[in-house]
Amino acid sequence: MELIPDRQARNLAETTFDRNVVVVAGAGTGKTTLLVNRLVHLLIKEPRPVTVTQIVALTFTNKAATEMKVRLRERLMILANPETEAARVVDGGAVSVADLRARYGLSTDEIAGRAAAALHDLEKGQIGTLHSFAAHLLRLYPLEGGVDPAFQEDDGLRFEEHFSAAWEIWVDRELSRQGSHHQLWRRVLGLATLDDVRSLARALCSELVDLDVLRTQMNDERLSPVLVEWVRQTYERGQVLLDAHDRPKRRKIEQMLAAAVNLMKAIVDQGAAGIQALPAADLELLRKDLGNPVAGWEKDDFLEASSIINTAQQYQSVNNDFFKYTLTLLDPLVSDVRLSFRLKGWVSFDGLLARARTLLRDHRAIRERIKQDYRAVLVDEFQDTDPIQYELMLAISECVGSQASAWETMALEPGKLFIVGDPKQSIYAFRRADIEAFDRVVQKIEADGGVIQTLTTNFRSDAAVLGPVNDVFDRLFERQPLVQPANVRLEVQPQRRPSAFDAGVRVHVTLPVPDERAFDAAGATRAEGETLARWLSEDVLSRPQVKPGHIALLFRKLTQADTYVDALRRYGLPYVIEGEKHFYRRQEVIDLMNVLRVLDHPHDAVALAGVLRSPLGGLSDRALYELRQAEGFEYLRIESLSAWQHPEATPVRLLYGHLAWLHRQVGALPLAEVLELIFDRLPLLEIAAASLHGEQAVVNLLKVKHTAAALSDRPHLTLSGFVDLMVARLDEQPDEAESPLSEESSNAIQVLTIHKAKGLEFPIVVLPGLHQGSGRERGVPLVTFDWSSGSYGLSLGGVHNFGAVLVHEKQKVREDAERRRVLYVGMTRAKDMLVLSGGMTGRAAGETVLGMLQEIGEGVVGASETAALTIGASVIPHRTTTAPSRKRASRPGTVGQVTGVLDSAAIATLWSEREDRWKKACRTPRHLTPSTIAQGDLPGRFRPSKDGTDQEVGRLVGILAHRILEQWDFHSPADGLLDRIEPITQQIITSEQAGLMPAISDSLREILGSFARSDLYRRLALATILGREVPFVMSWEEGQIVHGVMDVIYRLDDRIWIGDYKTDTVTAKDARERAERYRSQMTLYKTAAQKSVQLSQVSAQVLFLRCGVGVEL
Repeated sequence: MELIPDRQARNLAETTFDRNVVVVAGAGTGKTTLLVNRLVHLLIKEPRPVTVTQIVALTFTNKAATEMKVRLRERLMILANPETEAARVVDGGAVSVADLRARYGLSTDEIAGRAAAALHDLEKGQIGTLHSFAAHLLRLYPLEGGVDPAFQEDDGLRFEEHFSAAWEIWVDRELSRQGSHHQLWRRVLGLATLDDVRSLARALCSELVDLDVLRTQMNDERLSPVLVEWVRQTYERGQVLLDAHDRPKRRKIEQMLAAAVNLMKAIVDQGAAGIQALPAADLELLRKDLGNPVAGWEKDDFLEASSIINTAQQYQSVNNDFFKYTLTLLDPLVSDVRLSFRLKGWVSFDGLLARARTLLRDHRAIRERIKQDYRAVLVDEFQDTDPIQYELMLAISECVGSQASAWETMALEPGKLFIVGDPKQSIYAFRRADIEAFDRVVQKIEADGGVIQTLTTNFRSDAAVLGPVNDVFDRLFERQPLVQPANVRLEVQPQRRPSAFDAGVRVHVTLPVPDERAFDAAGATRAEGETLARWLSEDVLSRPQVKPGHIALLFRKLTQADTYVDALRRYGLPYVIEGEKHFYRRQEVIDLMNVLRVLDHPHDAVALAGVLRSPLGGLSDRALYELRQAEGFEYLRIESLSAWQHPEATPVRLLYGHLAWLHRQVGALPLAEVLELIFDRLPLLEIAAASLHGEQAVVNLLKVKHTAAALSDRPHLTLSGFVDLMVARLDEQPDEAESPLSEESSNAIQVLTIHKAKGLEFPIVVLPGLHQGSGRERGVPLVTFDWSSGSYGLSLGGVHNFGAVLVHEKQKVREDAERRRVLYVGMTRAKDMLVLSGGMTGRAAGETVLGMLQEIGEGVVGASETAALTIGASVIPHRTTTAPSRKRASRPGTVGQVTGVLDSAAIATLWSEREDRWKKACRTPRHLTPSTIAQGDLPGRFRPSKDGTDQEVGRLVGILAHRILEQWDFHSPADGLLDRIEPITQQIITSEQAGLMPAISDSLREILGSFARSDLYRRLALATILGREVPFVMSWEEGQIVHGVMDVIYRLDDRIWIGDYKTDTVTAKDARERAERYRSQMTLYKTAAQKSVQLSQVSAQVLFLRCGVGVEL
């Protein structure tokens, strides 16, 4: 048997025990087998074998960890029973009993004994995910870790509820009159919205944010040396470009580049103050748009200059003071939310990592004990882990007796750390994976005497696939230190079994119909989806050896898949979508939520309409309208259907009966039983099973039931609370995966993202949508941390700190490199056939894969005369297809004959009338107050008096007068009314308004003193007060809503009166005339009272406090 090319590297990786090992494992190189072999050698080796409880073997996902443990168990079972080895089908690369005997000089019985011991203790070993290991450390040392000994891990939902409740209470207190930070709030809300501030507070609550370090950085006026050095390097690059392209008469690009260079030099020399010291002309230049490339500038030089100018423009938005104010406000909230959540016994996934890292860093005795407990540390998918996880692994791999506080200075114990990763497959930056941190850790291991072994033999793909993949990425992977490694060519497994398919890579391009305008991106996607579906149906799946499950469509983002899935559906091709994150947008989930809503709130007409319009009710829009007109929208009153003479009346009556029965039952049952009862009584699961998505729809409904069961441990959560929670999620549309099917089907095309496909393989892989550009940059998170420099970045409402500029610029460079790595991962999933598919567009938003292929290949992509693209030594078949007409989905039934002729004039008139109604609706305010309705009324509820009091004093006087009278007992002696002025004023007037106190107090004494001596006061003393400051809401014309407050309602002389206090400066003689201004307002009050309490007679009075006169209207 021919040896594989990298056999020596594999042997050294598996059996090097005196040096730390880094294995760079390319795609499909069998790293799981390598890891299992390494574990077996550790357990069996001689001398000093390692017990399974002394091993930490960690990987990225639960699925990968389970596979590692299962494979190890299988191997140990064979070693423990060597007589069965020959009869078992095992991994061809697995270490055998003969290998172990030859290497370590052990007998078969000794090997079997050690394997049996490892099997016995396997479940005690730490073979799992990094999060599970962090949780293990915290459970060992809960007191030192600052957690409840019986803590539970939160997936994020509990914390969202906890934070929302805490935020509402806190912000209500902060923004009330009792709040003590109003000046800070004015500064913050001048640059950001309240929602922005909430989002920042939520981000700061992550336990990965070290608040102490963040406070220190924000309070330090000096820039960190790392940040200054980065600015210096950017400035020097800009200066080199300017020197190369400068001219006596500068154009816009030279002027803007010079301004950017000046700005960065000022920052290097003067720090943050340098921005303000820059000449105004330079700052004004940097506010302009650079525009398109100009003559005399190479493309790469122009792009680099554009990047430098963009960085300088970001510096203009730096506002460190803003973030100091914001942190001052949010710090108490964030600290309290973190603490109170932890005291409830919960720890987030981020909290597991952060607290485990802190445990090892701050408690040296514990760290020493853990280092002694574990003699071997293995980490898989190292390129996908984040820097905090790196610190955890380095800390437990440190030499016994050494206690470095920073990872850079940790002395690693030789032979203890074994990591496997491939920086070419680092595609999880959105999960904080940091390729720069990966490179720095690998450099540290190598500098400390470690060894790097590279695996290149690919066991997955045919040579016809690997050749083009190697040639493409030799050109696309341009080595950039700490950003992008160079390509390492993969080698074909010797004597690989011949492919059952037409092996190789091919490019498919969909073209517009000749003489028609070029596609835009959306048009190209629609045409390409149709072409792909037809090709799969007619050319691929027509072959007897090809099953739908052999095919995978891999997308960069799943949102790009909708058009392609629609095409598959039209051609009747079965498919399953893996990793769909729109669980709360699925129709079957929405329909179930509507059922729960109507059971909880029988008069929820919107939810009932949803139920009746769903497959459960089966009503058309016309039938639904007629049912509403017949007043049949109350399922608790089944007799209301008697007036609805319709063919669907009988099934609706039956449905109403079931809903009414369920409504009576659900109030006394636990949540999980409520869902079970609904599924038993209503055919929701059966309808889901018969729908387009079949099994997937069923398991999605069952996931709702499981969610209810998981929430049942909350004693305060009733059915109403569960409905409110689920409705909120429907509104917010959080990303949540659909419930996975229990079995993978070979009878469906797999549709998934490249990220989800990582670690998987398929005989036929199609990468669609390669005409779609990179689009806009990924948004910068509100809180970021650059591990290499230790800098925090804060962004909010269009402003940011210096650290955010650094992170943003690094992110742009990394995103560009990561897009190429995502393509690499997608292309290396193919075993036999790889199809690169796209459409030809007039222009693209950003870089496209088809554009990259054009740059590195020979031949015109998308040209019908191009038979093949040549990239290096690879000749890749190139096929073009003219966009086909769209296939229409077949519908059962007979198509009726169209009768009648369209009246275009009538339709035009109808649309004109609709447009007029729309414009009128846009002009009509939705919400009204009595004062806005009142004709001739002056704007505002309270008016300044004629004594020269300004508007603010007048407004506050009105508020205080109403507040005093709201609490006043008119049976009390009138002279006590003035005594209420000072305490009420102190409650309402803020410190910022303290200067207005004398004017406010004088005006109130004048108004209330006159009122207390008047006949009007004595009249109210005789009345029975029925209500004070009574709010109301009622419908009005044009579907509007009126809301307001009635100052006082009282009974006197056998009549019900509504009184409205006015602080107008008016004499008794002029009171009647002034009251006419409020006639329509008082009429509205009377109407509201009559509708609310069903009274036929209500009287109204305008109560002028200054002159003590009441005027009936």
